[in-house]
Amino acid sequence: MASPLRFNDHTAFHLQVLRMTVASAAFGLATYLVGLMVSTNGRVAHALLLAAAATVLGLAGLPPRRKAVIPAVLLGLGVGLLGALAMQALSHSKPGYPWFGVGVYGLAVGIIAGRDLRGARRFILPLATGVTVALATWVEATFRTGVHVAAYVPSFLAEPIYGGVFGFLVSTALVARQVTWHQDPVTKAFEEVRPHLSGEMLELSDQAVTLYVKIQKVLKDRKDQGNETEPALAQAVERLVLRVFAMGRQWQEVEQGTGRTNADELTARIDALDAKIEQTSDAVARKQYRQAREALGTQLKYLREISRNRERVTARVHNYLATLERLQMALWNLRGADAAKLSDEVQPIIDEIQDVGLEMDFASEALDEVGHASEVETSVADAPEAEPEQAEEPAAEEPAEAPRLEAAAETVEPAEEAAEEQPEDDGDAETELSARAFE
Repeated sequence: MASPLRFNDHTAFHLQVLRMTVASAAFGLATYLVGLMVSTNGRVAHALLLAAAATVLGLAGLPPRRKAVIPAVLLGLGVGLLGALAMQALSHSKPGYPWFGVGVYGLAVGIIAGRDLRGARRFILPLATGVTVALATWVEATFRTGVHVAAYVPSFLAEPIYGGVFGFLVSTALVARQVTWHQDPVTKAFEEVRPHLSGEMLELSDQAVTLYVKIQKVLKDRKDQGNETEPALAQAVERLVLRVFAMGRQWQEVEQGTGRTNADELTARIDALDAKIEQTSDAVARKQYRQAREALGTQLKYLREISRNRERVTARVHNYLATLERLQMALWNLRGADAAKLSDEVQPIIDEIQDVGLEMDFASEALDEVGHASEVETSVADAPEAEPEQAEEPAAEEPAEAPRLEAAAETVEPAEEAAEEQPEDDGDAETELSARAFE
């Protein structure tokens, strides 16, 4: 599986590190020159220098646009001054926490450099710069004590070197701007759908993910070698695998919806109703039994369609996976070819994948309708059978009711016999839906 942890832009990160290193070196030289002219030992001057340093480092990490230079500088100075004052307050408190104060000051650099960020990274970057500023301060102090650069080069060169080391260490926190957690949509979809799949459909879905990972690896290798690939190829493969998952889940839901009913049980119930129809002499009861038999017969026909079409769905998914395998082999054989040659060789497969995707969309829509129809038929067939209406015996004091009931029975029986003579209609809704989905 592909790792969800991604580094977005290596080039941008390298430029940010370079800018912060150069900016910190330049600020070190400027601080040295200013120190030659005025005293910078006071707490006010020190706070102003710290605020300026945070502004320079933050704006080097994220340069402002030309129209927004002044607001960005004012924001940087304000945030940097707050960080410097917090650092001084923690350093001179009793007991003092100088290194904690340095870390708090480092938050200002991250706030300035991450003013365009949204979400969690807006808070992660300041925390990262807080750690790296504390680390850089310790390394610079150790470097100044252990390595006297001024003994080898003039001070106006030694100070930029110290500043460059400090800026380089602080710039490593900008990794937080580039690292993102982006889970692959296919991997995420498979994790969600996997608990709902079983049997051969689960095996086919797992095979689809394996092929997807292999294809993505070949495409990544081509990109690393400088051979660009048509983006539509990766998108087409991703959509096809996602459609395989969707169809597998839909089919599983259809099977689960009909799994409560067994074809043998339905057949036994139909036989029992046929026996009752033959045995009863009451026309109203016979009509009720025939309606119940018709509902059970419709559901039995649907279950037989499910059994017949399962093999078609499975064979179709096998065909889709074979197409992906063919694409994976083609990409592997052409992994070093230029974009034009790759496009000529792979374009027919891409077109086939797109056609397969449209076909799967139509099949998925038909599966939705079949699933809805199965729920309706299951609810009808599983409903309790209506009790046949029994004609009340005519009371002795009302002899006129008997001829009326006999006339009603004579009227119903010819109608039932005519209904038996009519041929059954094979073109029901389930057959049409199945034809749309699987043929």
